[in-house]
Amino acid sequence: MDLRNTLIILITSFVLFSCDFQKAEVSDELIETSVSAQDSLMIEQLILQSNETYDASSGNLPAFDNYLKEAEDMAIKGDFNNYLFNIYTLVGQRLRNKSYYSDAMKMLQKALNIAEASNNLQFQTRAYNQIGVIFRRIDENPQALDMHMKALQLAEQCNDSLSLSKAINGMGNVSIAMERYHSAIEYFRRGLHISERMNNMLGMAINTNNIGEAYMKLNQLDSAMYYYFKSLDYNTQINSRVGQSICYNSIGSAYIAKQQNRLALDYLLKALEINQELEDRMLTSVSYTQIGKTYLNDNLPNRAITYLEQGLNMAMEIGSKYTAEEAASLLSKAYEQNQLYNRSLEYYKLATSFKDSILNEKNLFHMASIEAKYNNTLQQLQIDELNKEALLQKTLLSKQRSVLVATVVVVIVLVVVAMLIIFQGRLRSRYKNLRFQQRLLRSQMNPHFIFNALSAIQVFILENNMEKSSRFLSDFSKLMRHVLRSSNYEFIPIQEETEMLQYYLKIQQLRFSPPFTFDIIISDEIKNNKVVIPPMLIQPFVENAIEHGLKPLGETGKLIVRILKNGNQMILEVDDNGLGIDYQDRLSKSEKQHESMAIKITQERLSILEKDTKQKTTFEIFDKKKKDPFERGTIARISIPLITQETTLKT
Repeated sequence: MDLRNTLIILITSFVLFSCDFQKAEVSDELIETSVSAQDSLMIEQLILQSNETYDASSGNLPAFDNYLKEAEDMAIKGDFNNYLFNIYTLVGQRLRNKSYYSDAMKMLQKALNIAEASNNLQFQTRAYNQIGVIFRRIDENPQALDMHMKALQLAEQCNDSLSLSKAINGMGNVSIAMERYHSAIEYFRRGLHISERMNNMLGMAINTNNIGEAYMKLNQLDSAMYYYFKSLDYNTQINSRVGQSICYNSIGSAYIAKQQNRLALDYLLKALEINQELEDRMLTSVSYTQIGKTYLNDNLPNRAITYLEQGLNMAMEIGSKYTAEEAASLLSKAYEQNQLYNRSLEYYKLATSFKDSILNEKNLFHMASIEAKYNNTLQQLQIDELNKEALLQKTLLSKQRSVLVATVVVVIVLVVVAMLIIFQGRLRSRYKNLRFQQRLLRSQMNPHFIFNALSAIQVFILENNMEKSSRFLSDFSKLMRHVLRSSNYEFIPIQEETEMLQYYLKIQQLRFSPPFTFDIIISDEIKNNKVVIPPMLIQPFVENAIEHGLKPLGETGKLIVRILKNGNQMILEVDDNGLGIDYQDRLSKSEKQHESMAIKITQERLSILEKDTKQKTTFEIFDKKKKDPFERGTIARISIPLITQETTLKT
């Protein structure tokens, strides 16, 4: 009995001890999780405190301050790689903004190593973009392009829109450095579209400024200024001091190009003040150089030298070859104005050495690009050859499997084709050829007409005439609906043709100040008999009358379009009081080619119409002076068969 009680006591004690041990393990896990969460929260607070302190000091404190060092220590002990990445990236950005590019590169390389070790695609994308920015700033464009291209590919894989926008923006900046300005604009527009979709105002500010830079390089100064001020507005809304400084520098450079040096100096001094406050040596060197340029343009070489030398020294310290080359070149001119030719020659040689270095980089990049394109082409050819071989093998197998069926089908097809050739082949073939020619000729007319109308609209938009632009676009949209609808038919009602002409003439009137007048006369017999006409047959001669006859006359110009009935014929006349067809002998070669093309196309259309209707058509164009010496202008007259909707040939 005592033994039994002893066993029960031992078993009970063992069970209680096991339960206490398990509770202790659970408690340890909870404590460990709690400590981890506390460390994470503490690291976030330290990073936040660092940002607030650094921003409040306008960037005058060390980039890697005590807050970040303590956060780094805790992140290393707790194995928080994500926080380590953010810390190194933040320090790298701060060092880059102060133009300490070597130290910034070391920090960003640490961040990249962490991203690659953890296989975090978003972190890798951010790191590659940041490294690409540093390479751009020191004018190492091939390396910059490689970094941004890697970032772009990774951003697409992980669907990171923000990093994708930054990568596209970076590639646009590299395109500017490589003088591919139109490509740069397309990159920046893609980046702007992504930023607008994400409502990312910083991205919008960066991309609009960069679009302005590209237009500046293309010497389209008004467009550049428009985007600079738009970027300045975005940067002001988000209170980005760096962004405002960049915009002030850009606007100042644009005013220099416009030879408005006083306005340029106002904006450049604002930029210099912000850059010195932020200790951004890159932008400060740009400000010094551009301020020096304004003084040099105002024939104040001594003042210019003071600023240019500071800009050159700072650019050489940070390795900015483009800024250094520009500053040295301007210093050469400044010393030449002071008649210090030895100093002028020294700076000229220095500028040349920077320029040669930049050109060598561009040539190496160009060679690498050509080699890459060649390799891609070679690979594509190999792929095409393999595809051809695979297709050939497939065809041979198919033939072997269906020889008998193919033979029967071929025999049947040959018999059917022979019967068609005998009974109907020639007639249908000829008819289809005529239809095809007719549609082809119309397709030649429509693009040319649309191009001219769009050119007219562009004039009003560039002149900022919103009222006329709105009226123009309204009439143009109505006209386009008519043109697109009529292009599917061989014949359209005469009312549609005249309605198109009215919209076209109203659009043309808006181009002239004061405008010409016009009138469209249609006989009642044609109006009431549902008469149809080939679309856009009259329009080329209306256009020629306006462009070559009425354009120089202004409000005294008049155009009359007549559509009359003469027996079983319809007469189409375009009558203007312009300079006359004889004046065309003095037109430029391009204008003659345009007019002769319109006549040629019309003659071919009339020839096809004769074959379809078996009725005669005529066409003539003459100067009115030949029939009446006191008349002035040109008449284009076309005679075609009178066709109604009931007798129209089916297309």
